[in-house]
This record gives sequence, C-alpha cells and structure tokens, in this order.
Amino acid sequence: MPTAKKLTKKSHLKVVSPALAASIGTARARPSDRYQVLFEQASDAILTVNADGMIDAVNQAAEDLTGFVREELLKQSIEILIPDPAAHRIPDRARPISLDCFQVSGTFEDIAILRKDGYVRLVELSVRLVEASGKGLAIVLLRDVSEKKRMERELITKHAELRNAYFQLEKKNAELQSMQETLVQAGKMAALGELAAGIAHELNQPLQGIRGYAQELQAILPPSKNTGNAEVQSFLGEITSNVDKMASIIDYLRTFVRKSTEDFEWVDVHGAIDEALKMLARQFQVRGIKVERHYSGHLPKIYANPLQLEQVFINLATNARDAIEASGRGWGKITIGTKVLPNGFVEVDFHDDGVGMNEKTKAKAFNPFFTTKEVGKGMGLGLSLSYGMISKLHGSIVVESEVGKGATFLVRLPKDFRELA
Repeated sequence: MPTAKKLTKKSHLKVVSPALAASIGTARARPSDRYQVLFEQASDAILTVNADGMIDAVNQAAEDLTGFVREELLKQSIEILIPDPAAHRIPDRARPISLDCFQVSGTFEDIAILRKDGYVRLVELSVRLVEASGKGLAIVLLRDVSEKKRMERELITKHAELRNAYFQLEKKNAELQSMQETLVQAGKMAALGELAAGIAHELNQPLQGIRGYAQELQAILPPSKNTGNAEVQSFLGEITSNVDKMASIIDYLRTFVRKSTEDFEWVDVHGAIDEALKMLARQFQVRGIKVERHYSGHLPKIYANPLQLEQVFINLATNARDAIEASGRGWGKITIGTKVLPNGFVEVDFHDDGVGMNEKTKAKAFNPFFTTKEVGKGMGLGLSLSYGMISKLHGSIVVESEVGKGATFLVRLPKDFRELA
C-alpha cells in the first residue's frame, strides 16, 4: 500500500496541463527573449546597422515601411534604401538617407528613403550608437511622416487660400464701404439739390426787384458832368452787375444736380484755373499769398462746362486762402500743378501751406453746410458744390492733409466723361 501511494503521488506530480506548461515557460523566459518580442512588435520601424553600414537586424514594422522582406534587408548595405535624386522625386526640404546619418546619435527630420516598389517615403530618423560585443552598432528608429507632411502641405495650402479669401473679403468690404459712402454723398447732394431749387426760387424774385430798381434809378438820374451823379451811376452799375452775378449763381444752384450737357464744350483747364485766380488776385495780394503754377506742357482739353469748372477752382483757391489766413502768419503760398495720368485722366492739385485738417474734418470736408469757419464767413457749400460738379463729369476729388502741414486737393477729370457713361 505504501508503495502504491508513493507511486500515485509521483505520477500526480508529473501530470501538468499544456496551458500551465506554457505559462510557466513564459514566466521563466529570458530577458533577451522579452526584448526580442518588444523589438518585433514595435509600431515604429527599427533597424540595427553595424559600423560598416550593413543592416544587422530588422523588425516587422521595418518590412512594412520599406516593402522589403527581412531576408532582402539582412546583411545588405543601407544603400539599398537610398533614393537616387536623378531617378526619384525627392520633396523639397528633404534629403536622402545616407551613411552619415549613422555616424552620430541624434534625430533627423525629413529623411527620404526608397521603398522596394520605387516610391519615396519621408521618415523621421532617430539614431542611437551603442556597443555590442565590442563593436559599434547603430540602433535606428524610422517613423513614417509622409502622411503628416501631406497634411501639413494641405494645411499650408488651405491657410493660403483662407488668407487670400480674407484679403478678397477685405477688398470687397472696402469697396462696399466706399459704395455706401458714395450713396450717402449722392443722397446728400440730392437733398441739397432740392434745397437749392427752393432757395433759388425764393431769392430770384427779390434780386430781380433790386435789379429793376437800380435800372430805374439809372434811367431817372439825368446824365450830367456832376461828379456826384457820375459816382451814383457807377454805384448803380455795380449793383446791377452784382445782381446779375448772383442770378447766375442761383441759376446754377437750380441746375447743378441735373445731368444736362447743355453749355458743355472743350475747355482749356489752365485757362479755367487762370480765370479763377484773376478773381482772387487782389485778395491774395492783400494777404501776402503767392501762387506758383506748375502746368504740364501737354495737357489736353476736357469736355466740361467752363463756368462750373471755373467755380470749382474758385472754391479750392478760396479754401486755400482761408486756411493760410487762419495760420495767422500773414503770408503763405498756394501751389497748383497739372499732369496727365496713365489712364488718360487730367489731374489738378491745389496745395496750400495753411493750418491743415485733422481726420474728423477731412471726413466731413465735402458734406453740405459743414464748415470750420466762424459764423458769417462761410456756409460750407463750396466743397460740396465742387464735389457735385466733378461727380457729374465722372471725376473725383480727394483731400490729403495733416494739422499744421497744409492741405492738398486732388481733382481728377476724364478727357470726355461721355465715353465713361
């Protein structure tokens, strides 16, 4: 009996299930075996390269990355993975893998390697130099970044497209704002036109009465060599002449917003400027203002109403006079230049060395009834009316100014506005 029990016990110890045996074997696996498992199962491609540049070991991920099977890589030179720049397209800012990459530990970006199928892949290369069995060995980690680079390129492209779209949007927004400002200004001019028509109607009758009484007095007063009578006749003539001028201005107020081509003709711009300056010559002389003219020698005539064009230049010259007078110096200079622009437009610039304008004043300069002058010295209609006249010619007028540095009004007019309509 004892013998049987002993045998039974011995046989029991020898009976071990296969699963248990496998688990026992795994638990007792050598460290080198575990490292081999980690090497094979790593998600990144791993190679070991000896000092001669020969591939010593390859994991499964390296096979997947390169397209070569293990046997095709082992004991082969690393040159098998070097793409030929003459035969293969290597992306910008990338460089082919080379033996130099394995001479020093470090990380290298944008390294191009050649797959078995002839395609070039971009990898991030990490190299660590170690000693194994007394020999130098490079442990090489390759991480495929081709997809990452593709996404980066797409991101850069999308960013450029977005940036371009942003600039286009800004441009459209600026155009829209400019259009809105033009519409607002057009609305103001339309309202001013209606107001001007009403004012013209109310003023015309009393002016005609003044003119009539002056003419009656001239007829009643007998011609005489008496100095007093001659002086009265002269005064009455001045009254009649000035009434006619006022009637002409009022008549213009009634028609300045109409798109009529009546009384339009080919006008010499220099002549219109000179006529405007003649009317203000005495005022300039009294205030110590000098006028310099820099006229282009080849300025074409433009199709316009000469009286309206002259009125524009009178308004600009008057503004320049007032700006210089406001400086308190007792002297100043107005510079007038003309030239032909590349698009065929004629440009006239009026520059003065007066007090200048701030941004707020510049923004409102062409608004009807806006003025910085004292009460009784201006109604704020000069620049507004000038804007209306120039707009009828499909031209433009802008102001450039800084406080203390004077102002420049740039007037641009087409040769024939009918060609632009």
